Amino acid sequence: MSERPRVLVVSGSARPDGQARAVVEHVQATLHDLPVDVRLHDLSTLRLPLMEQDHPDHGALPNVQRVREDAAWAQGFVLVTPEYHGSMSGTIKNWFDFLYTQLAGKFAGVVAVTGGGGGDMSLTAVRNCFNWCHGFTLPYHAAARPADFDQGTLAGAAVRDRIARIVHDVCRYAPILDDAFQTARAMGPGLATGVAGLHQDD
Repeated sequence: MSERPRVLVVSGSARPDGQARAVVEHVQATLHDLPVDVRLHDLSTLRLPLMEQDHPDHGALPNVQRVREDAAWAQGFVLVTPEYHGSMSGTIKNWFDFLYTQLAGKFAGVVAVTGGGGGDMSLTAVRNCFNWCHGFTLPYHAAARPADFDQGTLAGAAVRDRIARIVHDVCRYAPILDDAFQTARAMGPGLATGVAGLHQDD
């Protein structure tokens, strides 16, 4: 690949001082050592309105435009969500609701921050949203539990290792998948193009 992979990191916590911040810092530190271009959506500061379908003003809002433009720019995503009530955070679900075609053919790794459980429900919820937008996700994940943190820092060696592997795999596979998807889409709407053929007008 001649171009640097383009990766968007999304922090799905509404709390700027939450444990998701420490996870995102580890993701960013891992990306810093790789030949990639990176953007960040920190949803604790990048505030979005509650999504209303066909709202006449939402598309003109700078933060909505930024979310859509950055998602369209990215080839790969690292999505970090707290687990709230057995699902992903409402903050990251609202982020998803402003997107669709921008995620098609893209590749994502998912990380959860939990109150002690395995994070399965939140991880599955994020995967389902990404897949329903015709994107693809890694077949494995990471979940950071309270015991993995020490004074606001992600300290657990095992979860740090797993998150770093997710980051490397997103950078490795996202450009390959994006290239295949764009090549198929360029072939037109025929059946042989698979799901890419459904995105001719994106």
